[in-house]
Amino acid sequence: MSETQKTLSRRSFLKGTGAAAGALGLAGAAGVAATGNLLAPANAHAESEERVAHLCHQFHCLTGCNLKCTIRDEKISIIEPSDLVKDKKHSTICLRGINEVDHIYSEDRIKVPMKRVGERGEGKFEQISWDEAIKTIADNLKEAQQKYGEGSVFIRKSTEAGIGFDFITQLLRADSGGNWGLDRGQANGLGPAFGPWSYLPNRSAWEMKDAATIIELSHNPLESAMVWSRPLMDAKEAGAYIVCIDPRFTGTAAKANEWLPVRPGTDAALIQGMLKAVVENGWYDEEFVMAHTSCPYLVNRTTGKSVRSAEVVAPNPTVVGAEEVGAPLVWDTVTNAPALYDNPDVVPALEGEWTVDGQPVTTEFALIKEWLGTLTLDWAAETSGIDKQTIVDLADRYANNGPAIIDIGLGGADKYTNADVLGHSTAMLVALCGQYGKKGAGYGSYCGLGANDPAATMNYWVLPEEYHAGESPVAMYDMPYTPNNIHAALTFGDAFTLEAGAAQDMLNWVKTLDFFAIVDLYFSSAVDYADVVLPACTKFECEENVKQLRDSMGHVMLANGMVQPLFESKSDLQIERLLAAQWGLEDLLPKTYEELARFSLEGVAELDPRMEGITYEALLANGGVMALPETGDDFMPDGTADFFLTPSTRIELYFEYLSDQGQALPVYEDANEAYEANPKKATYPLYFTQGKSRYRIHAYYSASEWFQEDFGPRINIAPEDAEARGIATGDDVRVFNDRGSFVATALVNRSLQPGVLFMAETTYTRYYKDGFLQNVTNSARLERGYSMFFGPQIPYNDVLVEVEKA
Repeated sequence: MSETQKTLSRRSFLKGTGAAAGALGLAGAAGVAATGNLLAPANAHAESEERVAHLCHQFHCLTGCNLKCTIRDEKISIIEPSDLVKDKKHSTICLRGINEVDHIYSEDRIKVPMKRVGERGEGKFEQISWDEAIKTIADNLKEAQQKYGEGSVFIRKSTEAGIGFDFITQLLRADSGGNWGLDRGQANGLGPAFGPWSYLPNRSAWEMKDAATIIELSHNPLESAMVWSRPLMDAKEAGAYIVCIDPRFTGTAAKANEWLPVRPGTDAALIQGMLKAVVENGWYDEEFVMAHTSCPYLVNRTTGKSVRSAEVVAPNPTVVGAEEVGAPLVWDTVTNAPALYDNPDVVPALEGEWTVDGQPVTTEFALIKEWLGTLTLDWAAETSGIDKQTIVDLADRYANNGPAIIDIGLGGADKYTNADVLGHSTAMLVALCGQYGKKGAGYGSYCGLGANDPAATMNYWVLPEEYHAGESPVAMYDMPYTPNNIHAALTFGDAFTLEAGAAQDMLNWVKTLDFFAIVDLYFSSAVDYADVVLPACTKFECEENVKQLRDSMGHVMLANGMVQPLFESKSDLQIERLLAAQWGLEDLLPKTYEELARFSLEGVAELDPRMEGITYEALLANGGVMALPETGDDFMPDGTADFFLTPSTRIELYFEYLSDQGQALPVYEDANEAYEANPKKATYPLYFTQGKSRYRIHAYYSASEWFQEDFGPRINIAPEDAEARGIATGDDVRVFNDRGSFVATALVNRSLQPGVLFMAETTYTRYYKDGFLQNVTNSARLERGYSMFFGPQIPYNDVLVEVEKA
């Protein structure tokens, strides 16, 4: 390196590359700015300047590993697990973290602010200044609100750019799009039973080693949550029997004792077969059922409504629009009369028939038995594709060989319209068998969520009360189909194709907007439809030495030792401040990440003694990483099951609010499209499924050239299906249905059942030869989902297609 190169500042270099880019004029999105040597590998020679930085990594994979970054010549050159975390089980990294070197310096980084010069969707832009870009965005958002009201502006955050806070939406009182519809289908069925957010386990994943039986229900942690596969492998080593229920032979299935290749979208039938076996054989835990569930509560046979007293209890927080309800009644076997469920002198009946106020009543448990009596194991086997004796054996193992855990995935089976039935059925199985609230037992998504580590106490920057997100009368995924008042949009990341099925419907709606701007790091699938594009930093870059303050894995972590923003990108905080300044509101926001971090920690030790000594200065002195006192290999939460966040504080298995829709009990129903008897199968005979992989989180990391080499748009197909269509590995194939099509590379794969296709979750449109994965996915909405806490699930896997050589 010459002396001239050594003294050339990053800012002066960027100024030069900006001038070069400006001379390009009209260009495709990828060629707007010259990259110079910013993307070149760091020099490895004796004269190089080297330092170490630490930061907390991805939040989308629900982990937040602390990473140690070696920075050479102000370029990140090596990324490895931190040596500063307190316990070795949290010294973790996965392929995504290791690969950040390729990801940060990807050619596909958005390098400069741009404005559209072609038609929306053409991807034709020219470079503009930050001043012009910010003013253009502000002018258009103001114009929309002046013409159509505050609710006419839509702002959504869905990526690394700004996910930690969302000030601008509140400042503008903008519509934020309502329910996400992502990965919450089962939660809609679990929540009313156990309480809000109950898909998060109330016990630690590190207790898996204490379980005798573990059921991985449509969950593939060895690929989708790699650093959280360690507790599962500890359990395997300790002798736990692991069963993997999944349509494909995943990495997790390969390590399991048993793989059950369930037919796509029919997991609920398998679980209901298990329920039938449990009740018919008397394998339920009557003591737990009586003490902790709603099974003894009375129900009016004529109306299907619960029998309640005049004494009011709180509404169920997981039921949209629910009102306060009366306390439930049970039948007291001592007085032979109805009584309050929580009266300590009452001895409730579990089953029976009585008359109350001239109306016939019975118990929830009696109704559950009657409902299960209408099902057969032959039906469960035929529907799910799993042998009926296998279903009975699994029910026996789960109920009688505990403690047992059901580890659910937030993908796969979750992405069908009937996922709430699966969640409700699973809640019932867990409750009847009493596999909850004790060491080595529980259910939920054991992948960095829930009670794995102690949580830190921090302050949160709150805006004055007049600034708040506006109402969202129409959820984002319904906007292409439902009249709404949205006329201008600003997204941080690619919300429009990441969070909606049938992407062409969504993008056609985006084309109708008066204005759309996007802030992103890479050329994601919606960028080509934007009027203005702003380049954001990666999590490794900042104008300051510090960046995000995080609470993760029992540690407080302050990202520090940042490299300066590449190209003309800016941090999300500075972008929000620039926007806020257009309304004169920037003084309501922190000026710097340092100010935000100091505020977050100020005075918290007075509220929480565990935070004593965890200050901004102490964090910097300790490399940005400090553990909470309880953190360590011995930490385990209490996780008892004496209280639930439901109106009666017990597990409530009868969903009265769905009785008018025939779903007070989890009555099985086929998926919207992906089911065997669908006449569409004559034209589109293949189940199309997508899921998480070790290479990406949703579409993130798509810009990595290393990942694209081996994990770009590839469609996995069973050998039988490939042979029938003359397809071989490496062929370009067209995947299509009546919604759209795309071209991908075929990978003939024996891990799939015949009739089932698999693809890693969506990647950016620019990597396809034609079309886009989301062109074929389903946008159907389950009507009852609108009365559920998380809203309708987007049924990404509820899809039938055909494949042919392209």
